[in-house]
Amino acid sequence: MNLQGALIVLGLLVILAVALNAYDRGRIKRRFFAFVEATFGGDRKAGVLPVAGAENVPTADRRVLRPESDGMEAVTDDEVSPDEPFGSIDFICFLPSETVNGRDEALGIYKQNEYVIDKPHRLYGQREGTQSWSNLVRDRGHVRYGLLALALQLADRAGPVNESDLNAISQIGLKLADALNRPTRFNMTFEEALERAAALDKFCSAFDVIATVNVMAESAPVFRGPAIERAAQEAKLEFGAGNIFCRRNEQGGPCRNLYSLANLYQPGFFDPLRMDVFQTQGLTLFMSVPAVPNPSGVFKEMVDAARLLARRLGGRLFDADRKPLSETGLTAIDVQIQGIAERMAAQGIAPGSLNATRLFPP
Repeated sequence: MNLQGALIVLGLLVILAVALNAYDRGRIKRRFFAFVEATFGGDRKAGVLPVAGAENVPTADRRVLRPESDGMEAVTDDEVSPDEPFGSIDFICFLPSETVNGRDEALGIYKQNEYVIDKPHRLYGQREGTQSWSNLVRDRGHVRYGLLALALQLADRAGPVNESDLNAISQIGLKLADALNRPTRFNMTFEEALERAAALDKFCSAFDVIATVNVMAESAPVFRGPAIERAAQEAKLEFGAGNIFCRRNEQGGPCRNLYSLANLYQPGFFDPLRMDVFQTQGLTLFMSVPAVPNPSGVFKEMVDAARLLARRLGGRLFDADRKPLSETGLTAIDVQIQGIAERMAAQGIAPGSLNATRLFPP
């Protein structure tokens, strides 16, 4: 083949590569926008995207409550009431002893071996001379423990544990037992753990729900950054993690934030260095229903905050599908939230409890 022919072939290959790359990018883009529209009612022309970089952001696996839905899905009736210090969501290897061990002595062995486990796991200790439990990773080096407990969370958003996970945590427990000269005692058999994990997985799938209220510009063409900051401050929202505003849980407890405020449009978060020139046509307030205490009360507070923002900024309330939110629609969502809270409590994991925040983390 002469030089001219080689150059022609090379040119064709370059054109083909560019075409394939454009096709792949277009296919990915189409799939992405299809997901946005199916899940959030997004408008690709307006650039409406799910909130990026925010806590509790709705995803494909987290349902958003709508006025016309019933808020409920098929839920397991298996008993999941607490029966151990860490509730009913862990497979636990207890390591009792009449003597005590230092924090670093036990934590060193745990840290050397925990890399084999993907599911959430923790090493707890009962502090010397007390009945209180603490996480060794968070304790100071001088703390000493009597009873130790190695815990593997049985389910999370990624699904339930499997037999391989149980084997891995058991092996770490046995290594701790050998090194510290302690016996082992498990809170359940592998069969019981797998059955409980399956029940918790159904529980997570049924109750991982987001409630959201959108505030969109109506009498004003856009919402401007300084006005948003003033209205957010009046609504007791603080700027924080993920560059969004959050309503802190002033009562304390495992749930730190009750609900959040983000930009409805791309990129979702706010740039604190450019708020003086920032503008948007919409804001979104959202809460994780299972992760907050008294979710019906929190929803009502969030609606009040949305109304305040709408008054101050010149906006109107809309639901997740960008339809105007009436009092009837708000009541319908609240009824769904109350039903979710009742079903969760009936199964031994109340909304906003420690176990709920572990199963439904931000």
